[in-house]
Amino acid sequence: MKFGLCLVSTFPWRLCEMAVGIAESMHADSIWAPDHFLGVVHPTLWADRPTASILNDPDAFTDPFCLGAALGRATTIPYGVCVTDSIRRGPADVARTALTLQHLCQGGFNLGIGSGEAENIVPFGYPYDRPVAHTEEFLKTLTTLLHTGRMPEGVGRLGLPRESQAGRVKLWVAGHGPRMLRLTGQYGDGWIPAFSMTPEEYGEKKAVIARHAAAAGRPEPESGLFIFLLLGESRNRIKQMFDAHPLSKLIAIFAPGETWQKYGLEHPSGSSSRGIVDVIVHELDPQTLRELAPKIPFELLEEGLFMGNVTEVADRFRGYAEHGCEHVVVANLTGMVGGMDEALARMPDFSALRQNLGELRAPA
Repeated sequence: MKFGLCLVSTFPWRLCEMAVGIAESMHADSIWAPDHFLGVVHPTLWADRPTASILNDPDAFTDPFCLGAALGRATTIPYGVCVTDSIRRGPADVARTALTLQHLCQGGFNLGIGSGEAENIVPFGYPYDRPVAHTEEFLKTLTTLLHTGRMPEGVGRLGLPRESQAGRVKLWVAGHGPRMLRLTGQYGDGWIPAFSMTPEEYGEKKAVIARHAAAAGRPEPESGLFIFLLLGESRNRIKQMFDAHPLSKLIAIFAPGETWQKYGLEHPSGSSSRGIVDVIVHELDPQTLRELAPKIPFELLEEGLFMGNVTEVADRFRGYAEHGCEHVVVANLTGMVGGMDEALARMPDFSALRQNLGELRAPA
């Protein structure tokens, strides 16, 4: 199984440089940056979180495309954006940027595309109606530009070479629902889902993508998986740390309302909330969130986070490898409880985890 690392792309810049150094020491197969405006913590509650000593502002995200222009010159590891959406930028603009980064990044450029999340769109005045239909039109134009250098119709063209010494831009699609899975098969070079699912569900969705790719006369996209990871001494020790710092449990608001109902709780945005797709944490009442946090069970957190020591986490990954996962991309949340001391203490564990994952193989 290939191993990718999602960088801490918030200000200050030195955190990104440190993360690239870690990725190189681990011999990571890819590095990525998210494309966010807002973070996952209400700013009123930030000062009380252990990671506040590391980051001054939870919303200080840098532009991942600009970031790639700098980092891509400093490493041979392929760089990617994981993921941008089809709403805030037009396909011609994204194609030009992607081709530019393909030539700037020594290892080449991975372009992740999804249908968007409300928190990065609605508060900034972008339309958020019919996002999947919009994504389909976007992908049609984007892939035509990347493959031919021309718009599907008309005189518009991009004169940049479509291939560098590292090859061509690799397009990853964050598909989850039936329509997005179809688009992944029709247009994607890779599949990079981020929503919680069982290994069995992962395998079923992978098979759907493979059928759509075959129908379009294309090879099956590389099967990836984006996960949030928190390493610790053990699962039980991590549970104790969350109980000691319950505000950190609020990461669970990005799970869907139906998942909350499994544990007898009402999602703060209502039972119909789709979680990460809908939630704009800055619109929620911070005092209500503060009172809610201690009531969130650890098991609800585990619905969306991989937590434990190296052995425990690797065992969980094994199920996904058995159902065809080829490339995992890890967003490291270690230190979310425990702060910088915990993050530094667990640093050697990442090399061990990377070695464990490298031994996992998808079925032939």
